[in-house]
Amino acid sequence: MSDINSDKKIKILIVDDSALMRRMIIDILNTEPGINVVGIAINGKMALTQIEKLNPDVITLDVEMPFMNGLETLREIRRIKPTPTIMLSSLTKAGAEVTLQALELGAVDFIQKPQTELEFQKIKTELISKIMAAAGAKQLKTMPAQKMIHDVVPIKASRNNRIKTVIIGSSTGGPQALKEVVPYLPADLHAQILLVQHMPPKFTDMLAQRLDKISQINVREAKEGDALERGLALMAPGNFHMTVDSNNRIKLNQEPQVWGVRPSVDITLASAAKIYKNDLISVILTGMGHDGSKGTGVVRQFGGYSIAEDKSTCLIYGMPKSVIDAGNADEIVPLHKIANAIVNAVYK
Repeated sequence: MSDINSDKKIKILIVDDSALMRRMIIDILNTEPGINVVGIAINGKMALTQIEKLNPDVITLDVEMPFMNGLETLREIRRIKPTPTIMLSSLTKAGAEVTLQALELGAVDFIQKPQTELEFQKIKTELISKIMAAAGAKQLKTMPAQKMIHDVVPIKASRNNRIKTVIIGSSTGGPQALKEVVPYLPADLHAQILLVQHMPPKFTDMLAQRLDKISQINVREAKEGDALERGLALMAPGNFHMTVDSNNRIKLNQEPQVWGVRPSVDITLASAAKIYKNDLISVILTGMGHDGSKGTGVVRQFGGYSIAEDKSTCLIYGMPKSVIDAGNADEIVPLHKIANAIVNAVYK
C-alpha cells in the first residue's frame, strides 16, 4: 500500500481541543499508508471552515469542546456538507449520552477516548478499521432529517398463536437503524425480543433506555436470569455475550470475543436456535464485519426464519451482506419495511 497516491488516500480532518489527543490520533493514522491527515481543528467553528477548505473524506470529532461542542458541530456538518464522522467519546455517563445523540444525528460510529498513550495503541486497529468503514459508508442524509415512511401491517387473527422469538443484530449504524424498527413493533405482538448491538458497557443500557421511551414494547438491558417475555425486548449488555437456556431465561458470559466483538449476535442466535427452532426469527441490520452470518446458518438449520436489511438502506453493508452471501437470508427488505417483515414473520 506504500505506493498509494495522496489523492487516493482517505483524507482525515481531526477535530479536538486537546493537543495531546490530536497528536496521538495523528501518530496512529500516520502508520496507515492509505490514510492522509489533511488538517486539524481545535474547535467546532474552526472545523467548519476546514471542512469547506479541505473537503475531507472522514472527520474524527471530539464530543466535548469549548465554543461549539461535538453535537452542535455535527449538526452544522450535516447541514452544510454531510461528511462521515466518527465521534471521540469520554468514558463518562454524560459522554455516552451525548455520543448516542450524535449517532442518532448521523455520526457513523464512535471510539471511546483513551486516557493514556498506551491505551491509544490498543485501539489502533479499531480506529483505522472504523475510518476505513466510514470512508465507504452510505450517507443516508434523509435518516435523521426526514422521517422514513413505515407501513406496519395490523395484527390479524392467526391460527398460529405461539409466541415467537425475534433476535435483532446490528453494529455500525445500529442505533439509528433500531430507532426505525423497534418503536414500530406493536405492544401486543406475539413475540419476545432480544437485541444485540455492538457497543461497550454504559452505552447499551443507555440505548435500551432511549428505545424504551419511544417504543410500544418495553426495552431494557438484559441481566443474568431475566425471563424472556412477550412485549419485552432485552438488549445484550456491553462486554457480555448473551445466550438463552431451556427455561427461557437469559444467561450472560464473558467468553472470548467472536469476530472481535462481545456481545456477538452469532452467539445469541446459535444458542436460541437450539431452543426455539422454527419459532425463531433472526433480523440482521447494518454493521461492519460478518457477525450474524454463522448464527443465521444455525437458525435455518433448525427451521427458523431470517431477515436481512437491504443494501439500499444500510449505513455499512457488511453484516447483512455476509448473511445474504452465505445464502442464509429468507427475506431481504429495506430498513423502513423491517418492522412490517417482523410482524408478518411472527404470524406466519
